[in-house]
Amino acid sequence: MWRNNLKISFRNLKRHKSLTVINVFGMAVGLAACLLIGLFVFDELAYDQGVKDSERIYRIALETSESKWAGTPGPLAEAIKNDFEEVENSTRIMKFPELDQMLLKSERNGEITQFYESKGYYVDSTFFNVVDYPLLSGSKENALNSPNSIVLSATLASKIFGSSDPINQPISVGLPFGDFDYTVTGVFEDNGRRSHIDPNFFLSMENNDIGNAVKRMTSWAANNIFYTYVKLQPSADPDSFEAKLPAFFDKHGAADLKAMGVEKSLFLQPLEDIYLHSRIEYELGTTGNITTLYVFSSVAFFILLIACINFMNLATARSEKRSKEVGIRKLLGAQKGALVQQFLGESIMVSFLGLIMAFLIASLCMPFFNQLTGKELDLFQRTFPLVSIFGLALVAGLLAGTYPAFFLSGFTPSSVLKGKFKGKVSGVSLRQILVVFQFAISSCLILMVLVMKNQMDFVQNQDLGFSKDQQLILPLQSEEAAGKYEVLKASLLQDSKVKSVTIATTYPGVESIESMMYYAEGQPKDNLVNITNAFVGDDFVETLGFTLLEGRSFTEEYTADLSQIILNESAVKALGYETSNAVGKKVFFDWGGEQVSYEIAGVVKDFHFQSLHKQIQPYAFINQNNGGYLIANFAGNNTGEVLSNAESIWKKSGINEPFVYSFLDQDFQQNYEKEERFGKMIIGFALLAIFIACLGLYGLTAFMTEQRTKEIGIRKTMGATDWSIMSLLSKDFAKTVVLAILISIPLSVYLADSWLENFAFKIELKWWYFGLTGLAALMIAMITVSFQSVKTALMNPVDSLKSE
Repeated sequence: MWRNNLKISFRNLKRHKSLTVINVFGMAVGLAACLLIGLFVFDELAYDQGVKDSERIYRIALETSESKWAGTPGPLAEAIKNDFEEVENSTRIMKFPELDQMLLKSERNGEITQFYESKGYYVDSTFFNVVDYPLLSGSKENALNSPNSIVLSATLASKIFGSSDPINQPISVGLPFGDFDYTVTGVFEDNGRRSHIDPNFFLSMENNDIGNAVKRMTSWAANNIFYTYVKLQPSADPDSFEAKLPAFFDKHGAADLKAMGVEKSLFLQPLEDIYLHSRIEYELGTTGNITTLYVFSSVAFFILLIACINFMNLATARSEKRSKEVGIRKLLGAQKGALVQQFLGESIMVSFLGLIMAFLIASLCMPFFNQLTGKELDLFQRTFPLVSIFGLALVAGLLAGTYPAFFLSGFTPSSVLKGKFKGKVSGVSLRQILVVFQFAISSCLILMVLVMKNQMDFVQNQDLGFSKDQQLILPLQSEEAAGKYEVLKASLLQDSKVKSVTIATTYPGVESIESMMYYAEGQPKDNLVNITNAFVGDDFVETLGFTLLEGRSFTEEYTADLSQIILNESAVKALGYETSNAVGKKVFFDWGGEQVSYEIAGVVKDFHFQSLHKQIQPYAFINQNNGGYLIANFAGNNTGEVLSNAESIWKKSGINEPFVYSFLDQDFQQNYEKEERFGKMIIGFALLAIFIACLGLYGLTAFMTEQRTKEIGIRKTMGATDWSIMSLLSKDFAKTVVLAILISIPLSVYLADSWLENFAFKIELKWWYFGLTGLAALMIAMITVSFQSVKTALMNPVDSLKSE
């Protein structure tokens, strides 16, 4: 029986080639989109899922009345291990504040290999006892026990040592205050690992570079730069454990917190939830967003649903032509169930033919998709997505064919064979509903594309309060490079294209965690304001183009005075001063039991030191050369010449380190990298959804006009114009699309508002966005319909009247 149904299904598909092509290609595009999005979603969901005992591992984070912070104080890890029997073990991770790269040097056979490497983290010796990492070489129990131990990723070990055994090999780590010798004690596997902890190498916290400074970080209120992880006992209840944290924190930290005048609390984050669900400050690395996965999963679902709707629409449109087939088969004894099986078989065959083509489309698109997502996905890297797509193809085939199958198999033989076809009315109504649904989704996607483009244009064109263009950044993140700053500055200024040079521990777009609790003169010590600090050199304000509202900036004309500070407007306001009279006033903070004071030298206009995702915060510039980054402002479009000259000066200055650079505008733009990728993916999938909807509308129009061929011939014989015929064929579809546009508006508003909530500074949704969206959707639909309308309207009436 099934062989006979298969043959009949194949013959029907072959007989109606254009219909088959539309359905198969539409299903193929929909399944290809689902496959690509599925690979992306499964890859994101895989983060921190393969860690041994991951369900027992938690990160402890801080919360204040204003924000949540991933870092915690230094003493927390040891104290929590000692105080709670529920804690099996604890550990800390620390990334060097405001140092995004470290200089690694290795000497082999008289040749020195050196380069800057990112994602180097200091960890306690207990780290591998809490967070399991498979080591290819070395022992997890002992790898971090010895001082100045370093554990490399397999990729980094190969980069430094090639195929040689790296264990016990020396490596020099260059920091702003010196070079320090480490010994390789382990190599961990990093290929295919997905984790919010994404290291290239681990450094033991016990060392002779920052080790002593770490031991002195005993305050429970300050130095919240440690990521604290705990592994609970198998029998421990996380909720009960978290409920005990307030009393524990009060016991140890109350005095320090009171002295600083702040209130903080602790909370738990399950390891498996951090990557997708943690949206807090000072994250260890780049994290994902569960909302993004919901959005893309929904887009994939709707794209496939649109393809299924196409099949349903076209199948019901052909119902009158297939009604006689059904009537004859029923008279010959065919049961309704057998007919349902046949029609479902046809839809499943279309779906699986589309699946075969989908794999081809996905393979061709994979390089571009990887570039778009920043990942290295492969069609066959995981079994589950492949099994899922086969199951999805089956479900799509059943979904697309269920209604047509029961609709067609329900015809009464006697009525059909007498020409009394009664299924048409319900079929038309359903088709109109499905077309409305298709174009409502398409309209939502068009609006999201429009909103995203305008928001990103707004972000790029917003006045940031400083000049981000023509700013060359040279990292001075080793002691040798930082010590040559004055030499580099003097040499660069001899180039007529370089206008000014300065140095700073940070610059706009780079995360800064240097902050202090200040209070104004005449104010009580508990009236504190958290102000972020940047230590800057002379000409910092001029080089970056900040607007000085009052007072003076730091220049060589004035003797460097460490007791002077420049504040932004937000800091002045938060302290209770007025911009016009703040210069000359003092601010204070307490450190080590002593009061430290600064005199306000100047006030600069508020600026966006962070991205437009965040509100402008109080900020301070302190005149002090603490190394960090050399910033050179150059004129015109002479980027190549400036770079070439800078590299030559770097080498001539005697710095034995690689010459690396970046540009401030590019670094700042990286804050929006997620949104740009998200926007590009939405644009791509929106175009796919619209394409599939138009493909179905084209096929539906073809069948509808075919049914009205004789009517059109008669109208033309009676004097109807081509334009009136075109209007007749198009107006019903136009009404349907307009209805879809109106229905889509509430959902479009909700989606756009939800996405814009990620930005503190954003565009307003204006009426013309919806007008333009509607016009675009209507034009797309009408252009699609017009192909068939024009073709039919131009037919010779004689041919129309002869047609069957």
